[in-house]
Amino acid sequence: MKRHYDMVLLSQQTGVDAILANQIKDLDSIDCGGFADHDKLVHPGRSAENLLYLTALYCNADSSLYRDNTIFTNILRALAYLERIQRADGTYDLIVTNFNSSPDTGFIIQNLAYVYQLAKKYSVGDETDIIKQRLFDIIYRGAHGMTRGGFHTPNHRWVIASALMMAFNITGEGFFRDAANTYLREGIDCDENGEFTERSSGIYNATNDHALIILSQETGRVDFLEYVKRNLDMMFTYIEPDGTVFTANSTRQDKAGATGNDVFYPYPYYPLYLYMAWKKSDCRYAGMANSIFNQACSNGQIPSLVYFFMLHPELKDFHLASAPIPDVYNKFFKQSGIVRVRNGKTSYTLLKNNSRFLFYQNGSLRCYMKLCASFFASAQFKAEDIIKTETGYKLSFSTQGSYRLPLDKPPTSPDWSNMDHASRKKVNIMELRLTVEVVDTAGTLHVHITSEGCDRVPVKVEVCFTADSTAEGDSFFINGAAGGSIIVKSGYTVVKKGTDKICVGPGFAEHVYAPQMRGSEPQSTSEFTIYFSDFTPLNRELLLSSHFFG
Repeated sequence: MKRHYDMVLLSQQTGVDAILANQIKDLDSIDCGGFADHDKLVHPGRSAENLLYLTALYCNADSSLYRDNTIFTNILRALAYLERIQRADGTYDLIVTNFNSSPDTGFIIQNLAYVYQLAKKYSVGDETDIIKQRLFDIIYRGAHGMTRGGFHTPNHRWVIASALMMAFNITGEGFFRDAANTYLREGIDCDENGEFTERSSGIYNATNDHALIILSQETGRVDFLEYVKRNLDMMFTYIEPDGTVFTANSTRQDKAGATGNDVFYPYPYYPLYLYMAWKKSDCRYAGMANSIFNQACSNGQIPSLVYFFMLHPELKDFHLASAPIPDVYNKFFKQSGIVRVRNGKTSYTLLKNNSRFLFYQNGSLRCYMKLCASFFASAQFKAEDIIKTETGYKLSFSTQGSYRLPLDKPPTSPDWSNMDHASRKKVNIMELRLTVEVVDTAGTLHVHITSEGCDRVPVKVEVCFTADSTAEGDSFFINGAAGGSIIVKSGYTVVKKGTDKICVGPGFAEHVYAPQMRGSEPQSTSEFTIYFSDFTPLNRELLLSSHFFG
């Protein structure tokens, strides 16, 4: 990957002035030597990242900034900031939310350990000795802080464990290794399909993979790489036709990516696929690494990974024939409650326990479907199960409505909040069952929606499209603005954005009680919504296609 290395090095050299422009130079400031973000907040995490950025250029003989005095001065300033800002217990803050934070210290120590490894591997004399000496103390204190600090989320365990193992190998303090093992004995939360607990394909799955690779390197245990392999294999099926990552089933903040507010690209997976391509001699991983790198370059996002190639110099000249990335598949990850289907430029996704139960995408134009009945404010459709059928998939949801009788025995007080409501008898219990069957026929999705149980219930189906599109029907042509909507009574609607289009229909509208329906989620403010409406008993079919026009 010599081309990758050369481009990364050139990009990092070119970007150094922008990095240094954000370094605090005020000698009277507690933040002197740290690096400010776009909100003018100075984070130890960002400062550790930029310290790694600068040290890689300073220690790299191929760099135009090799042993540059100005760079070394700024490295010392960053070290002084990290010494000054470190809490008494050794931890650091994530100043937008977490203070005395062990997990955020873990992320920082990972990067500082990389700096230490660079200074050791590429020693240039007294300067790198100074870097190592000062980092040793910071890492030692930080590791002690992590042993006492605890965590918040599942991925934090592996971040902390990996940072502690790095600290152990740098300092020789066995207590750090033992503390790491207390986390590791809980077992890695990666299922047989490669999914982690948080299902965070846009952010934290890559964080887990990175930590597990560190753990493998620091302990010599190759079994950690098997979890990485599982997840990277799964990620082949999470890439959308426009190269973005599907994130709507995440339990973390990247879930918002599916609404159009945020778009997640697979850039964090580049070094993971490259490293694993080398470790496993896997042409698929080499192909994905190449694809992600080229995509990042096209979007002006060349990764700052000079340090990565320096710590793994074998990757500079590593070459492996690239296998094509699969773009035709049908995968049902039952344990995760997700179906992912791709056919070239189009994809669709089915989700369990999610109000956005169906996603469909053609190129960069995407939509998702929701279903709700105005039934006791409890009938926002979220599939309780997904069942694979002979022709496709079936999703089902059921709910109840009832009334309560007066208490059998008079209450001790008329105070409503003190009454024993659990002992009230329920009467007039009614049920509503909604079923969605999805069949893919030559690229056209047939979405058959039926109901059982209570009749005369108002129902709405909403299909939410990427904003700034256009929507055209037999008798209308409108802009698909964010937050806008239309109820379509008949015929097919073609939504377009650029050269990509999706056709949906036929329309049906028996009422206009849609955006404000009781028990339903608010109308999207970030997409354009097409509504269809009816009453139970329901028996309707909608088609979604990139080429069907009625």
